[in-house]
Amino acid sequence: MKIKLFEMKKVVFLLFTILLTTSTIVAQQQMQLNRQKVKALKTAYLTEALDLKPREAEKFWPVYNLYSDKIQKLRMQLEGGLQREIKFAGGVENLSENDAKTLIDKSVVFEQQMTDNKIKLVEELSKIISAKKIVMLKKAEKDFNRRILQEYGKRRRLQE
Repeated sequence: MKIKLFEMKKVVFLLFTILLTTSTIVAQQQMQLNRQKVKALKTAYLTEALDLKPREAEKFWPVYNLYSDKIQKLRMQLEGGLQREIKFAGGVENLSENDAKTLIDKSVVFEQQMTDNKIKLVEELSKIISAKKIVMLKKAEKDFNRRILQEYGKRRRLQE
């Protein structure tokens, strides 16, 4: 009787582990799919907003994607690192003055790297599209992000 109970516990644990792993993988795949959808929408939106010709788009997108990815990774490293350090300290209130200064210094370095990449992006894009289109790009990015956030807010309210 004890052996069967032990074996049943093992089976239940194994099934629970499989279910948890499967649901995690499905959630990650869904997130990746959502990111791909947003990226496709952004590509279409920016292409239309900038009125990119096929030859421009062919040169524009590899440069834009390269620097956008670099900037996004830096932003995530910065935010993740700050949150991790603050959480490790037990909250902002518990940061020592020295730790706070170190966090500020780290964030300034990341901000500088992001700025450097933005400058390089503009320099590279200026070889491909006009200055006016670069200004239009900045506006179109803000407009797209605002629309995505609005849509996200609408969907969250509908789910509640």
